[in-house]
Amino acid sequence: MSEQNLFNDATIIISYTAEDAVRDGLLIHFNPATALECGYRIPVLLTTAAHAEAIAWTGPEGMQSEDARFWDVLWMARPAAKATCVNPGQPFEFILFRVPNDGTSETASQLRLKIVAEMYNRETGCLIIALPDED
Repeated sequence: MSEQNLFNDATIIISYTAEDAVRDGLLIHFNPATALECGYRIPVLLTTAAHAEAIAWTGPEGMQSEDARFWDVLWMARPAAKATCVNPGQPFEFILFRVPNDGTSETASQLRLKIVAEMYNRETGCLIIALPDED
C-alpha cells in the first residue's frame, strides 16, 4: 500500500497565521527593535504565557525592566533559535534564569522555554517563544 497525501491539490478553506494570532492577542510582538538589535532578522513573538513568565515586570522600578528581560530571553535563546531556523517547525528548548514577577522574589530561578520557527504570514517566517507545554 503506497502512502498518499490526502490533502494534495486540496482547496484551502481557511488559514490562521502567526500574524493573525498577534492581531487577536494570542501572540505578542514585543519590541521588534530590541530583537533586531540582538541580531534577529525575523519577527520574534511570544505566547502570552511566556511573556507573563519571562518578560512581564510589575515589581519595583530600577530592579528590572521589560526591555532588559526581553534582551535576556533573546540572548539565551540564540543557540536554540539557530537550530530551529535550520529545522523549521521543530521546537528547541532553552533555559533562562529570571527573577519571578511575583512581587516578593529577589533571586533568579530557572525557567524552561522553547522556540520554534514558523511562518508569520504567507511570505515571512518568524520565531515563536513559548512555555514547553504550549503548542
